[in-house]
This record gives sequence, structure tokens and C-alpha cells, in this order.
Amino acid sequence: MDPAEASSMINQGAGTPGSPVGLAQPQVSSVHMMMTNSNMRVVKEPRGFLKLLQFIFAIFAFATASGGGSHFQFSVTCNSSDPKMVDIYYSYPYKLEDVPVMNAFCTNKTQTVYPLVGNENSSAEYFVTIGVFAFLYSLVALTIYVFVEGQFGDKNLWSKADLFITTAFAIFWFTSSSAWAAAVADIKWSTYAPNVYTHGSIVQLCKNQGTVCTDGGLNSSYANLNVSILFGFLNFILWAGNIWFTYKETPWHAQRNEPAEKKYPSPALGTPTGMEGGTLSSPTGQI
Repeated sequence: MDPAEASSMINQGAGTPGSPVGLAQPQVSSVHMMMTNSNMRVVKEPRGFLKLLQFIFAIFAFATASGGGSHFQFSVTCNSSDPKMVDIYYSYPYKLEDVPVMNAFCTNKTQTVYPLVGNENSSAEYFVTIGVFAFLYSLVALTIYVFVEGQFGDKNLWSKADLFITTAFAIFWFTSSSAWAAAVADIKWSTYAPNVYTHGSIVQLCKNQGTVCTDGGLNSSYANLNVSILFGFLNFILWAGNIWFTYKETPWHAQRNEPAEKKYPSPALGTPTGMEGGTLSSPTGQI
């Protein structure tokens, strides 16, 4: 065997002391290292526990808002004939003016009308978008807290970014929840049956001679929409409260709480008062 080949084989097998020649050493995967160095205790701390609650509450917020569609009925009576029930369905993103209703409406031809008033899609989509992004960021932040944060040599950049993002989400939750609460109030007004046949585009049909429009007895359910508003403001409270705990992880909080002796070092021990700088100060007027 060529001496160079023999030397190469020895070097390949010499990864660790005592390993057999030519035997490849197992590689420790990065996933295994992350699991080994994970810190589950952070979930018990306020910062991690609040992130877990934010993750859960964000799901409830956007799920109840996007799933809050409903329907209601009103009846149309033509020339004292049997009343015809008209069903109106609406759902996310609550473009109410685009909700069509098809019915004969006292004629032999089926007509399409758009009886609802107002479009609340901008507020609804804003609220749901904030909920989805808050859900995703909470998941990412929890992953970093538990598996990655301990690997940072200098975590100042991450702690500052976490503080800024947490503050931004607190602001977004407040503005989106306020806008969504106003939008839900408008949805309730627009989908209340008596308002539909007195203010919507169907009013002209209901005013025809011999035509009477009345409540059909089936009203919309607003439970999901009301709950979504509640979860929206709860999310605001959670994110606003978490600002303090994320701030405590930043270097700004550490600098603010440094001991005074570290900021302003005292004179060396054993140096007499007045001897700083190597010169003994003498009393005034004495040599």
C-alpha cells in the first residue's frame, strides 16, 4: 500500500481518540442540538406564558370573525296572496351591498335585487389579517424562546426586535378591534329585517300597491361577531401587558438597573481623602 494512502486512512479514522481506524464518527444534527438545549422553563415565565396565550387567543379572534356569517328572513305578501319567504345569507368579508337576493317579488319573472346596505369588508379583513399575523408571530417567538434563544451569543438584537414587534401588535390590535366593533354595529343594523325592507334597494318593491313586507321570524345570529370583538380587545390587553416583560429582556433595562458603583467607580481603597491624583491637599492658609 502506498504510504500516502495509509496516512489518509489513518487521518480519516482519527476523529476522536480511541476510535477504530477508518470508522466514520456519527454527526450530531442541529435539530438534536436544539432539542437538547431547549428551555421549556421560559413558558412558565410571564414573557413566554403570555406569548402562549396570544397564540391561542389570536386563533379564536380571527376564526370567530371570519366564521360569523348568518342569514335572516322576511316575508313578501302580494295582493293578499300567501306570503313568500325571502332568505338573505351573508358572510365574511361582509360586502353587504354585493349580497344578491333572487325572488319572483310579486311577478312571474325572477328578479335579482341587492337589499342590504353598506360594505364592512375593509374592517373585517384588517381584523382577520392582524389575527393571522399575530398567530404566526407568537408561534415563531415561542419557538425562538424555547429552542433558539439560548444559542445566541448576543441576544440584544433579538430582544429589541421582540419589543418593537410586540408594541406594534398591541397598537394594531387596538385599532383593528375598534374598527371591527364599529363594523359589527353596522352589520347588525343592515341585517335587521325591518331595516332591510325600509332602507335597502328592495324598498321600492315593498312599496308597490298591494305588496306588504314583514318580518319573517328568523333573525340573524351575532354571537360569533360579538365574541370576536371580545377576543380582539383581550388580545390588545395581552400584547400591551407583554411590552413590559419583553422590555426587561433588552439591554436598555439592564443598563437602567446597573449598580451605581459600576457607573461611577469610587476611589481606590486605601487612598486618603484629598490624595487622588498623587497630591495631598493642604488646608487653606497652611503650608
